Amino acid sequence: MMVHMKRFALLLLSMSAFTIAKADPAADATAHHRDFQTEAEGITIAVVADGATTFGAAGRLRADGAAVDADTLFEIGSITKVFTGILLADAVRRGDATLEDSIAKYLPADLLSADSVLREVTLLDLATHTSGLPRLPGNLDEGANPLDPYAQYSTEKLYAYLKGFQKGDFESLGKMSYSNLGVGLLGHLLERISGKPYETLARETIFAPMGMKDSFVMRRPEDLPADRAARYATGHSGGKEVPHWHLDALAGAGAIVSTARDLALFAEGHWSEKTPPELRAAMDLAAKPQRNGVGLCWLVGEAGLSHDGGTGGFRSELRVSHPDKTATVRLMNGTGPVASSESVGDFTSLSGSWEGTLNAGKVKLRQVFRISESGRVVLHSLDQGGAGVPADKAILDNGTLRAVFGGIGGSFEAKVEGDSLVGVWKQGGELPLTLVRTKVLPPSLEEALAKRITGDVSELAGWWSGYLGGKSGLFVILEIESIGKTGDARLYSPDQTPEPFPVTSLSYADGQLKLGITSIGATFAAKSAPDAKLAGAWKQGPLPLPLTLTKSLDRPVRE
Repeated sequence: MMVHMKRFALLLLSMSAFTIAKADPAADATAHHRDFQTEAEGITIAVVADGATTFGAAGRLRADGAAVDADTLFEIGSITKVFTGILLADAVRRGDATLEDSIAKYLPADLLSADSVLREVTLLDLATHTSGLPRLPGNLDEGANPLDPYAQYSTEKLYAYLKGFQKGDFESLGKMSYSNLGVGLLGHLLERISGKPYETLARETIFAPMGMKDSFVMRRPEDLPADRAARYATGHSGGKEVPHWHLDALAGAGAIVSTARDLALFAEGHWSEKTPPELRAAMDLAAKPQRNGVGLCWLVGEAGLSHDGGTGGFRSELRVSHPDKTATVRLMNGTGPVASSESVGDFTSLSGSWEGTLNAGKVKLRQVFRISESGRVVLHSLDQGGAGVPADKAILDNGTLRAVFGGIGGSFEAKVEGDSLVGVWKQGGELPLTLVRTKVLPPSLEEALAKRITGDVSELAGWWSGYLGGKSGLFVILEIESIGKTGDARLYSPDQTPEPFPVTSLSYADGQLKLGITSIGATFAAKSAPDAKLAGAWKQGPLPLPLTLTKSLDRPVRE
């Protein structure tokens, strides 16, 4: 069964490449709400600059709720990891632990065997995502609710997983490989080191000293303070309300609930004289690069510190520049727009291919935009594999193009100037981008796509849909495009998310289709039939599921 646990989806450009935004947060919030959210969703932004904090907000807590503001409560997801890193730094500062300590030192003595491969894993490995532990524990799905996937994951289940861990369970050992399991385990180890629950440790060490009065840890539904329930936003996925997430044993990976006001205080605390010296020392240690541009859970770049977060219905972003004494906070109770392909305007004059380069200092990304006469806009980032990202909205009005890419939280707005589109790419920050019309499909795009798509897919071009394991299963949509001598493909699971999953590899020959999607660990092998069907097996886990896809001219919907 395909379960989309978190987005952590394609980001076209590393957010650390952007400088801290100093734009009007109110205007930024209004634009984001307009482009990426439904009326029932909201966004709150805080900007710390020039010794002051300004807020901007747009949208609502929920369909029948109040407007969001600086004190609205949001799930901040993986930004929680930043706090876990500071708690580790504080334990080191106190002399209660060292970064090179084995995790075995703080687990029950009889849990790991004498020859367990986990004895080589250190606290620093966990905090820098270099432990080789997989993103998620293999037994997470046992008894789990897909809409609240971490809630039932207890310490007992965590210990059972660790006890049975084998060398072959490591992934990218010694290399940077993002792991919710790793930082969740680190949070648990800090509980054992301190003798305090994670929520108490976070409150006493960070929240209270920083004046973060509304921040707390959400392990269970009863952890929500009654006096704050009215300010707790409802999460949305694909425009629909979804349940809140709760994290038990892995609380350190993503269980914190906070506000824009509290996170602005936290960011400012990195340079404020009001921060207690002991806490400031821990924060400084956590922000120090350790491995591969990662501190103790912080991502450290030229522009400063950064971390993003996401749960089933929330998205969050935090940027902190200590030298500049600036910061931005963005909190949203929605994971993206409803899947759509809205086009407004006459795109005849723009149809074709457009090429340009995003230049962010050391990062330079070649971009190709394909625009059809009907107004469908597809973006290809050639230096990131070339997989096409369709725009959810494309509006051409009075010589201005605005294309919104909800799945990656980006947008492009430009003026038509002859055979050029001169404008700005926005994705958490802003970069100038000029596109120039190309008379033929750029060979560089065909080359990038040909690395993923092999065989003549022209006869498969179009929309395909079906149900995993039968009509009661998940509804999936496969889109295949024929582009020049190659093609492109993406998979949608609209029951779970509006965002497409790029197909990593697709081959077609002699009526046999094989495709793989690395991001969700899935494969699909099928044989074409005369009645416009692809019949085969979907595999994502130990057991394959039957899947028959039927072709249609237009994008299909669930029956």
